[in-house]
Amino acid sequence: MQLSESLKRNIMETSVGRLLNKFKIKSRRDVLFFEEIFAIYIKECEKAGYGEEIRNIAQKWMNLTIQQMTPKILKSVPLFFLNTIMKKVWINIGLLGDLYATKENDVINIETKNESITKSIGENKFLPGLYKGILNILFNSELEVINVLQTKKYSKYVFRLKKKSFNTKSKKKSVYNKLNYLPDIKGFELKDAFQKGIFQLKENNRIYFREKVICPVENTLFHLISNQKILLEKVPDISYRYFKKIIKKDTRKERKLNLLKILLQIMGWGIMKIVVKSESIIIIKITNPPYGLQIEKDNWHFLARMILGYLWLLDKNLKINNIVDNYKELSITYSK
Repeated sequence: MQLSESLKRNIMETSVGRLLNKFKIKSRRDVLFFEEIFAIYIKECEKAGYGEEIRNIAQKWMNLTIQQMTPKILKSVPLFFLNTIMKKVWINIGLLGDLYATKENDVINIETKNESITKSIGENKFLPGLYKGILNILFNSELEVINVLQTKKYSKYVFRLKKKSFNTKSKKKSVYNKLNYLPDIKGFELKDAFQKGIFQLKENNRIYFREKVICPVENTLFHLISNQKILLEKVPDISYRYFKKIIKKDTRKERKLNLLKILLQIMGWGIMKIVVKSESIIIIKITNPPYGLQIEKDNWHFLARMILGYLWLLDKNLKINNIVDNYKELSITYSK
């Protein structure tokens, strides 16, 4: 199903500060994120020797989401689930162009076409981890990676099931739902962003902001990355270089801050308030930020550093001074 149709049918339920995805599997809170920022971050991590850590993050992310979001009846037919439901979901959000999974004895093959991350940065360990995490839950088994072939147009992954059951700990779905509950608030939201031309829906059902791809993501991923603390110091510079290319230098400070507020809200990161206390202090206040499924503490440090890169468009001397995380209230103070 196309994203535009999902919005019309309220399968992707949008409100100010929240995106709730209800397509086929249990509802989950998604966010939109800048594909290039994420892809370059993954590339930097792998280049620095953190490939296995990135693979483990992707695996755990899928362990959690598939375990909690997939009904038992679909888990009981894993190949059908992969070749129909997940294939549709991933094509729908522009993650890939095609997918086909087969199983012979204990060996599982996954073949894909036009993976967005692989097309962007080439070979990576994020996607093998992602597929491994899905298979762990669908087959209730530990897995061995036998072979990985990745090209920009075609990839193939081969896994072997081990005779050892698999389990992972997570928040209860009821807790996740309660944390991520956000009452409907009237105001500018994702549907309006498409109507006003801030975002565009183009080829292969992909969302664009100023000719750059924006991807829907279940938000647990960013909490896992933040808790691992891998090269988070690189994120502000990656973010700054990204936004520097698409935000005009002579745009007034107030307009830059207003755009940041609008973007984060329509992309599902919560209700935003930006307080400029002085020339040297900016406070980002977020009500109802997105919470993850992981059992570990929720952590928005990746988001805070992405925002810092944007704020460097105003002043490269700004730094993160403090992050205060109260129940459904997040406050990030930036200062010189």
